[in-house]
Amino acid sequence: MAEPMTLRDEDVGRIGEYVKPWLRQMMDEMVPRLEPVGADTRLLERMVRVEEELKAQRTLMDERFAFMTRRFDAVDRRFEDLISHTNTRFEESTGHTDTRFEAVDKRFEELTGQMNTRFEELIGHTNTRFEELIGQMTARFDTVDRRFEESHAHTNSRFRMLTWMIGVGFAVITSLTTLFALLS
Repeated sequence: MAEPMTLRDEDVGRIGEYVKPWLRQMMDEMVPRLEPVGADTRLLERMVRVEEELKAQRTLMDERFAFMTRRFDAVDRRFEDLISHTNTRFEESTGHTDTRFEAVDKRFEELTGQMNTRFEELIGHTNTRFEELIGQMTARFDTVDRRFEESHAHTNSRFRMLTWMIGVGFAVITSLTTLFALLS
């Protein structure tokens, strides 16, 4: 490979002077020229119309943006009014609810008092009835105990009498057996 050649500034200047006359000719061949007078006027008129249209569009957009800003402000005010109205109704509702809860609490306390009174009466009545039943049961048990003791005493006396009679019977039989054995 060949090494690149370094050029000095004056060499580059000389090459530029040499190529300059052919550059204009090459440009003319590559880029076709338009009719200078007719095309420029039409382009200028067209640019002016486009700029006017853009200006009209910009004005229209500014008006719409202003309208939208006013509309957003109205929506914001309406939203704030709704929030304020909702807060007011909520506070009223809260006050009404608090009043109703207080009434419910008061009624609950009344009912609790009535229930306590009735419960105490019921307990008192139940205790009295229970004590009466206990008294009746105790009296019956005492009667049964007395009858059992009487029956037991009677049975004991009969058992003793029966035991005595059996003992006497055996003694008589033994005596008679012995007597017959002696006599025979």
